Amino acid sequence: MASPAPNPDDVVCALPSQVIALGEALAHVARGARKAMTQRVRSSGHEFATLEDLSLHMGVIQQALTHLSPRIDGLMTDVIHNEGAGPVDAGRSAGRLEQVLSEFVDGYLDAKASHAGTEASEARSLILGVYRHHIREICQWLEDLVEVIANPSSAIQKRGIAAAANVDLTVALNMTSPPEMAKLDALAKSLLPPAETCIEPSPRFEPRETSGPGILGTIGALAFGIGVTKAVFGRNHG
Repeated sequence: MASPAPNPDDVVCALPSQVIALGEALAHVARGARKAMTQRVRSSGHEFATLEDLSLHMGVIQQALTHLSPRIDGLMTDVIHNEGAGPVDAGRSAGRLEQVLSEFVDGYLDAKASHAGTEASEARSLILGVYRHHIREICQWLEDLVEVIANPSSAIQKRGIAAAANVDLTVALNMTSPPEMAKLDALAKSLLPPAETCIEPSPRFEPRETSGPGILGTIGALAFGIGVTKAVFGRNHG
């Protein structure tokens, strides 16, 4: 079952029912993340420690970014390109994407609930900016996608696409490097001890079996290595 949406030229765009259901589910996800960003948080009593907490939160962000791409792929394979999908499938797929957004939001609220002394104030402010940047980019993409699903005729008209039996509309998610990354990089470099200095692991972190590139390597990977672009869905136009 498809839902027609007339445009000014009396051309009707027919959307698969599972895509319409997905649009409704994703609208809820975007609203929830936007609302969570504005909520007030009670102090956790934790004092933000610059290097330890930057390492912790950059790990959270990197993990969430790693989870993002397969969740977007899931929207395509499980719902958009799956003619047998229904509202339940759309809700589940949107819910899995919502879990990734929650990784960002929970990390943001955790950092926001911490207390920062004078020396750690800049680091805490910068990491909060990184969280906000990624959450807002994802939410804006979701809202753009929801808008196109709600009114494909308008999207076709705005893009100057000629009427045809089948029209593809692409809503791309481009994850950009937060502007705070350069300052974080410089700050971490100024605080890191010499390479030969041994630092005891913090009790807040789980031990890892393999050694990673450290905080500067993580920041560099995020700053220069992350670029998620997905063509989201096709549109029937008749």
